[in-house]
Amino acid sequence: MAYASGQGFTTGTSGATDAAMSDDLVLTLWSSKLHMETLRELWFTDRGMTKQETGDESIYERRSGAPVIIKDELGVGRGQRIRMALRKQLATNVTTNLRYADNRPGKKSDGDNAATGAGVNGALSARTYGHHSDTNNMIDNEEGMELYDLEVVVELLKHAVAFSAPEIQDMRTSFKMEDEAATALRDWLVGQKEESILDSFYYKYPAHVLANGTGGHNAIVSHPNTVWANDATAQGNIGDNDKMNAAALRQIYKEARDRNINPISVGGADCFVVLTHVRAMQDLMADSVALTGLSELTNRAGLGQDNPIISRSQVYYSGCCVHEYNRVRAVYDPGGDNSDNEDKTIQTIVLGADALVMANGTEPRLVRRKEDRYEDVYGVGIKQVFGNARTDWQDRTNATTLNQSSIRFMTYAA
Repeated sequence: MAYASGQGFTTGTSGATDAAMSDDLVLTLWSSKLHMETLRELWFTDRGMTKQETGDESIYERRSGAPVIIKDELGVGRGQRIRMALRKQLATNVTTNLRYADNRPGKKSDGDNAATGAGVNGALSARTYGHHSDTNNMIDNEEGMELYDLEVVVELLKHAVAFSAPEIQDMRTSFKMEDEAATALRDWLVGQKEESILDSFYYKYPAHVLANGTGGHNAIVSHPNTVWANDATAQGNIGDNDKMNAAALRQIYKEARDRNINPISVGGADCFVVLTHVRAMQDLMADSVALTGLSELTNRAGLGQDNPIISRSQVYYSGCCVHEYNRVRAVYDPGGDNSDNEDKTIQTIVLGADALVMANGTEPRLVRRKEDRYEDVYGVGIKQVFGNARTDWQDRTNATTLNQSSIRFMTYAA
């Protein structure tokens, strides 16, 4: 395999004991060429979709600049969890015996239960501020503060590679095997982080947290905001008329606004990030309405055009910045009969501000194998403690979930 293969370096498919890793010296004619299979840079960072959380944001202000928040400062307190709080706004019209609880819209005047329609104009004359006789009407009728929270659980993720006789390996190639092993492990970790981000969107927590059951999290939690394209309402009735097109983008924008999804502010303009698979993207590009009647699909002129969220999007229309992303997943059941088009249903990702949180418990670090058989076997590994979470805010009983940051949009794609 070694000499006859014509390879410029030794090859192997298993661990350090693989015979291929101990083959005779091979031809070195092509040993200076090495093809990089993956890029090391996180795709979300490359597209301007991550933001470092510095902790100096005012509780009364919100800087909605990115859908993925990264938190690194975890050394202040011990533990495997990070908790963040959300304060709900005070509700209105919840107490009927408060004379001045009515805070518009819906009533002509305070205490008036008539149907909606008068609006605010002309209603203020019915109020008599400071001259009422209900002196104790707020006692024991105060509205309680309602706080929701979410937690990000961190867990260890690690991997390692090994090869025999590093002195010989370095002579066989023009590159240093130890450096290539480190690069390969960094590429692997970046890929795992990207998949973990997707895990947290689809399942709430990444696979390495679910697999370990850390913090009691060992079950998938479906996305609370699921919207079906066109007239589909469930997996069983999705079909080829539910594809990604201009109407679907308008539907995404409408649903995002109706559900109070926090928009991303880019150069003063509000928008939503839409990540979809290449198959769904090609359906969008083939939409005749999009190509002939909606020239603004490819128009990036105006505010925010220098931001990669907008400038690097393939489609920008109706407040949606559409990016093609091959890691977007289909609904696929390997053990099913595919009768409901599982593999043709694309789970398009719609992200608003602060949609996902990544917590880095430690920096990624390379580690050496301790037992190396007199340095005949060289092993190097990488490990990091980190975790992700979808921003599903829950009340103190975990009975109510509030998500105002993302939508799972289901489309058909052949």
